[in-house]
Amino acid sequence: MNQKHLIWIGIFAMMSIITAPAMQAAYAHQRALFTINGKDYLFVIGSIDEPINVDDKTGVELRGIWPNATDPTNTSANGTQPITGLENMLKAEILAGNKNMNSDLEPAFGEVGTYQSKTFYPTIPTTYNYRIYGDINGTNFDVTFSCNPAGGEAALPNNSTVQVSENVVRKALIGGFGCPEERVGFPEPYASNYNLS
Repeated sequence: MNQKHLIWIGIFAMMSIITAPAMQAAYAHQRALFTINGKDYLFVIGSIDEPINVDDKTGVELRGIWPNATDPTNTSANGTQPITGLENMLKAEILAGNKNMNSDLEPAFGEVGTYQSKTFYPTIPTTYNYRIYGDINGTNFDVTFSCNPAGGEAALPNNSTVQVSENVVRKALIGGFGCPEERVGFPEPYASNYNLS
């Protein structure tokens, strides 16, 4: 191989390394298209820094997008715009079994239209539900999203129309976000903080 080919291979390898985490995060979240009071909203929800393991630092992450009318579930379609101000309208509740934790949603640093809950550390591998609730421009919004133990890619798309509540209709649900998993320990098995206590 000549030097020119090696340079192109190097550039391609670096771009793959740089874009892989962003691609993983994009596919590890769930997209939900709603019509709220006659206007379309695209929400992307999942955990911060997916995939996550027991004792990992994480939180709820919600992105709000004004969608493209002709390609409404595509977060990268031409004309999409971030939805600002949701921190004043919505809150998050994290549920696992009979335990729950409420949190405000704060704008993520440097990411317009992205909001995050307060940090938490999953202590056991179980199904986590993220309830997003509040008032969007005078309309009550209360929807719960569940992690998928098989991972986000295993979730089948659902394009059926579902009346969620008065003036809130879900038009599509695509992808998913994974549940926290046990850590793999080496050379000894990993003992979670929960098990140690």
